[in-house]
This record gives sequence, C-alpha cells and structure tokens, in this order.
Amino acid sequence: MSTGLKVFLIIAGLAVLLCGGGFVACTALVGKAANDVSKEQDAKAGHVKLTSCEGEAAGSDLLANVKFDVEVNNASKNQNTYFIDVFVLDAKGTRVGNTTTIVSDVRPGQKAVEEGMVVLSQKVTGKITCKVDKVS
Repeated sequence: MSTGLKVFLIIAGLAVLLCGGGFVACTALVGKAANDVSKEQDAKAGHVKLTSCEGEAAGSDLLANVKFDVEVNNASKNQNTYFIDVFVLDAKGTRVGNTTTIVSDVRPGQKAVEEGMVVLSQKVTGKITCKVDKVS
C-alpha cells in the first residue's frame, strides 16, 4: 500500500469519526434544547388563566365579538413575556374565533391582567366559552 493511500485512509477515517461524533453531539444538543423549550412553555402555561369570557356582541350582525380577561402570575425567577393563544367556542364546541394576546415584561412575583377581544367569524347565539390553547 502506498504512503499516499495510507495518509488518505487515515484522514478519511478521522473525518468520518469526527463528523459522526459531531453529528451525534449536535443531535443531543438540539434534543436537549427542544426539551428545555417544552418545559419552559409548560411552566408558562401554569401561570395563565382566563378570568372572564363575555359574548356581549356575539349575536351582532355588524361585528360579532367576544371580550375576555386573562391573568398572568409570574411564579418564575425570570421576567417573562407571554404569548397566549385564545380560542372561542360555540355551544357545540366549534371554534368560531381565535386570537393571540401578548402580556409583556411580567416581572418575577408580579401579576398582570390584560383584556382581549376576539372578532368572531360568524354571528353566534347560545353559550360561548373561551379556552387558552397555547402559551409560549
């Protein structure tokens, strides 16, 4: 076997070993980061609750809408901004509107209450309910 072939095989072997190891390490880091983000979102969701959901104009032909209040209690050690997805459901459980409310810069131990409004896709009669779908 020639010297050039030996050098090539050694370099190729090292490249495969390093790239393969790097890929495994990169995959592990990405998996850990995704897990950390998921845990953070779950923790934030525990800080959020809807305190009211009123369909005063839900039956309006002009601009059907629902108003809601969302309360955030930041129990973490960090200042957080909350992106809260809210769904509005009719009596049959069909989603008739949705919005994202932002509650920004809530300091540790602080409580914040925000009022939001959802413009509905249609006039709705009967019972209206609001649901927090996702918090990030």
